[in-house]
Amino acid sequence: MGYTHYFPRLTATLEVIDDARKIIEASGVTICGPKGQGLPVLNEADGIVLNGFRVAGEANETFRLRGTKEPHYPEMWTFCKTEHKPYDEVVTAILIAAAVRAMDSTVTAFRTDGRWDNWAAGVALFEKAVRPLTDNEKIALELDVENMRPQRLPTEGRD
Repeated sequence: MGYTHYFPRLTATLEVIDDARKIIEASGVTICGPKGQGLPVLNEADGIVLNGFRVAGEANETFRLRGTKEPHYPEMWTFCKTEHKPYDEVVTAILIAAAVRAMDSTVTAFRTDGRWDNWAAGVALFEKAVRPLTDNEKIALELDVENMRPQRLPTEGRD
């Protein structure tokens, strides 16, 4: 398993791509393209494709937020396992941007293996780079993270 974010219905709109550029620029994390090499991809057709810096050991799975072009393997564009590596703060900030942009729709924003406190760095980065979240957005995002994360079954013998 591992620390994973799931976002099957979120997409990289032009507004989200613009937010992602600001987020990457404001972060102190080296962001690379797929497989932790080259430059990140940020365009309307391909969406957002990025990773941490592989040579420094900061890369894991490539984060892909779908653009307008139909990907060859759509299921690869629905989750990302960051394993708490430094680029996770950029990934979570971008997911916040996409979720905030989709809030007026019926789209369920995302699920995560993490808890809301795991997203503190992403929230801070989003607010530094894009804008402060409103109280209503914070409440909605916290509910999404806490209520949408995979549920663990109770272990036998525990109180």
